[in-house]
Amino acid sequence: MVSVISLMTDFGSKDQYVGVMKSVILARNPATSIVDITHEIDPQNVNQAKFLTKCSYSYFPNKSVHIIVVDPDVGTNREIIILETPEAFFIAPDNGVLSEVVRPYVDIGYDYSESFVNPHGLCKLYALDKEQYWNQPVSNTFHGRDIFAPVGALLANGQKPKQFGRLIKTMMYDPLPLPIMGKNLIEGEIIYVDYFGNLISNVESKYISKDRDLKIILQGIVIENIGNTFNQSKTNGEFVALTGSHNHLEIGIYKGNAAKTAKIGEGAKITVQYS
Repeated sequence: MVSVISLMTDFGSKDQYVGVMKSVILARNPATSIVDITHEIDPQNVNQAKFLTKCSYSYFPNKSVHIIVVDPDVGTNREIIILETPEAFFIAPDNGVLSEVVRPYVDIGYDYSESFVNPHGLCKLYALDKEQYWNQPVSNTFHGRDIFAPVGALLANGQKPKQFGRLIKTMMYDPLPLPIMGKNLIEGEIIYVDYFGNLISNVESKYISKDRDLKIILQGIVIENIGNTFNQSKTNGEFVALTGSHNHLEIGIYKGNAAKTAKIGEGAKITVQYS
């Protein structure tokens, strides 16, 4: 049995938090492999975690365990949940961070404005409440160490989700915004800025017509340089629009930082305008 645990947090690398979580996992499951997706989520930025979870989990072995700790309400009565999908297990706070994972299972036309109710039974949801599996005493500020890590270690070792909590029917559903589609334009927004300063939008490549001339308008900046690679900038410092590895429209600068140059970030409006 392949035992893989991924970690995504907003802990950063300065402090001991990530190392301690890994130590707790390995104490309970020494044979597991731990993969760090990132620990550089901006503090409490749940939307960043939604996007990066969406972009990463499908590359892991089947039934890997993904632990996401971006948890502004740690220590409150918010639930910690296990989401079991046909492909994987996820342990996360019930704060909408798993919304992009369950989006493929959502019925079109149903109002999921507040919660995902799993209409077809393809996913299972559990709320963690079996305290005998937790580190004791439980800190009010470090559930990653005391709850997420020990449960994740045992889950990756083959124990069943129902051992750790009760079956529930709903979880918070707050997906990233979709672009607005028009006849001659697509209105979207920047949802993530990566380490290189590339501005990644919510406009997936499947929404963009490849048979029509277009330009990109990024908060008043007109971009007509549409390319396949970053070095297709015609001059240094020129913006280029392309489909990135996430399969989303993004804006970059060859050997430069688009976010700093444009002085914009997440939430900025972007328009695809057809001729």
